[in-house]
Amino acid sequence: MSTDSATAAAPTTAPVGQAAVDQSKNGDKLAAWSVFSLILGLAGDMAKPIGDYSLWLMAAGVVGFIICFALRRASFARRGMFHSGIFAVIMATIWGLQQFAVPDDKGDERGAAVAFLPILAPIQTKILPLPQSQKLLLQFQDATAKGSDSERVAAARELYAATEDPALHRGMIEAMMGSGNPALQQSATLLRFAERKRDRLTLLPIDRDKDDPLSRRLLSFSFEVRDVNVDSGALDLRSSSSRSFGTVTRQGTTMQLPIIVVDGGSFQEMLVDLKPGNDMRLTGKARLETGEVAAVELPLF
Repeated sequence: MSTDSATAAAPTTAPVGQAAVDQSKNGDKLAAWSVFSLILGLAGDMAKPIGDYSLWLMAAGVVGFIICFALRRASFARRGMFHSGIFAVIMATIWGLQQFAVPDDKGDERGAAVAFLPILAPIQTKILPLPQSQKLLLQFQDATAKGSDSERVAAARELYAATEDPALHRGMIEAMMGSGNPALQQSATLLRFAERKRDRLTLLPIDRDKDDPLSRRLLSFSFEVRDVNVDSGALDLRSSSSRSFGTVTRQGTTMQLPIIVVDGGSFQEMLVDLKPGNDMRLTGKARLETGEVAAVELPLF
């Protein structure tokens, strides 16, 4: 009687053990697939300077999910739908971090991993098959992204002086101006003024009011930078054959320029106060000693 009971009970216990083994195997497969997806996603994120791989991987996961959903009656399609869904979620998370979680568009330029872990930046620069000019710009960004302000400025000046390529110089100026760091923005402004010595520079009125004498006069007004002291920030300027001065500090650029506003009139002192703006421009106010004010901008390129 007891033997028959044991025999009858045996078939019911074996499937439970087998089900536990199968469940464990499925869990291992799911974990392995998740790890693979994460590694692939991080690789695509690190390759951000080359292309939008994270976006394409996310799109591939979504397309795979849609195809498997359309074929969901087949057993393989149901498994594929589950795995492609996990893949799409991981890729969408990485892409979302690039776009929305990293300030100053750094995630969209270098990827989320480098943005959150700057220690990975030199590795990214070395392993990516980039043109030499782009690698130099990435190295410049890496060098100016860490350390004290004085260390960042010193690294920026050293790398800037090591190249004579105008395109690289522009890229470095753009990187410093877009960094949001006042010390780097000051250095970028001074370096650019030093490159433009003897050029005719123009203060452009932002709001061109034909009834405003100062705004109208600025359209034909220009000045020169004769000398730049990149250490002190002092500017030696020339305007209408008259010598004047300016200063570039971390707070912005100030200049005192003589200007004739009314034809046949005498020179008036114009105080210009500019700060880093968008599109490689310095923007601010030009104010006469008599009180007239005009909004102006000074293109750096």
